[in-house]
Amino acid sequence: MEGIIIRAGVFLAGAILMISSFWMNAYKKITVNFAVIWEILGLMLVLVGIVPVFSQWSRLVSSGTGLAFFCVGSVFLFEEVRTSVLLSQLMMKNRELAMQVSLLNQENEYIMNELDALQKTVENINEKDTVCS
Repeated sequence: MEGIIIRAGVFLAGAILMISSFWMNAYKKITVNFAVIWEILGLMLVLVGIVPVFSQWSRLVSSGTGLAFFCVGSVFLFEEVRTSVLLSQLMMKNRELAMQVSLLNQENEYIMNELDALQKTVENINEKDTVCS
């Protein structure tokens, strides 16, 4: 009976992981690369929970040990998902800043070209004034 509870918990953790990674990717909280990794890991957990061959070990573990493994694994999984969300947000902010810097550089180049054109115009006017006087 304890093995079935552990398998159900692993299946539920995998399903929650897959749903949450899909949801976070849809709302731009996580990048596609991390979402794919978490989807694959969630699928593996679902398979471990469903397919008896993959979860043979759950029958060998006592209920207290299985519960402890499940709790430690859940905490570890939650922290790793949280870390990947933070990394994804930093990567997205970095891309946004790079785009802003690129736009600012382009605007700076345009302003410099306009300034050069104005400077040449002023030099031409000054040359005409010196020639006329």
